[in-house]
Amino acid sequence: MRSKMSCLDLPLGGRLQRGFSLVELMVALLVGMMVIAALSAIFLATSVSGRHGQAMAQMTEDASTALTMLRNQVSQVGYSRPKAALNAGRYAPVYAGASLRGCESGSFSDLSVDIAALTCTAGAANSPDALAVAYEADARNSVSTAGVPLDCLGNSLGVVGVAPDAYYLAYNRYYLATPAGAVHKSLYCRGPGANTPQALVENIADLQIRYGVANLAVAPVQVGFYGRPGDVGVDFSQVVSVRICVVVTSTNKVMEKDPNTNNWPTYRNCEGADTQPADGYMYRAFTSTVVLPNRLGVL
Repeated sequence: MRSKMSCLDLPLGGRLQRGFSLVELMVALLVGMMVIAALSAIFLATSVSGRHGQAMAQMTEDASTALTMLRNQVSQVGYSRPKAALNAGRYAPVYAGASLRGCESGSFSDLSVDIAALTCTAGAANSPDALAVAYEADARNSVSTAGVPLDCLGNSLGVVGVAPDAYYLAYNRYYLATPAGAVHKSLYCRGPGANTPQALVENIADLQIRYGVANLAVAPVQVGFYGRPGDVGVDFSQVVSVRICVVVTSTNKVMEKDPNTNNWPTYRNCEGADTQPADGYMYRAFTSTVVLPNRLGVL
């Protein structure tokens, strides 16, 4: 008798072969599309996060550089060697001239005049402020070359007066301006050693300064209030601390508009208010407060 053969007994090449059904293909295609979409979302999120991280690193570095520079300068306001003792533990300094001036929402009209003669130009509301500081410079509180202190731009300072009361006067003026061909403002400085200001730190969108006025009725000296140059009671000779705020922007556009509102993300400005930018750059405000120790012995 002839035996019956099943399909399993057939050679490999002779077995019946079955492909995927249409339903199986559609399910596989759907799963593949879901995997691709998930990977794309992860890649996009990682890319955006990377751009934001790089922007924040750059902004933090720019803010640190600007604030460190301004803090070092402001903390020296009014410094000078004592040449004579006065009553109540106070002293008479070698340099007794003006040491602090500021402009609210504007810059100085003429950067070449003495600090006591500085006047301000009126700018638009909430535009950047300007600041001028003066102090006796020496090898201990200033960068120096061969014992000669340098201004904010690295120029040698000249000697003022005659011995034994001769001194080097550091007189630096800080403000914001937009360099030629640039998109963002930069922190500028002009020192007494040259007539041409130069940009020191890029990507500084705003500079706001508040002055802590001393309450002389309280001992020891304390800050009575913080105000702007134009506020009632703000006397630069009575300022014992300065609050500095800079708004720093990213070098490149890294932000995305909100798909629901079609607006760029807001940020907190120096006043703590939400601000709506008009571009895709990232903005952040950084604040620091500086005490003026050299004022405490002369007030």
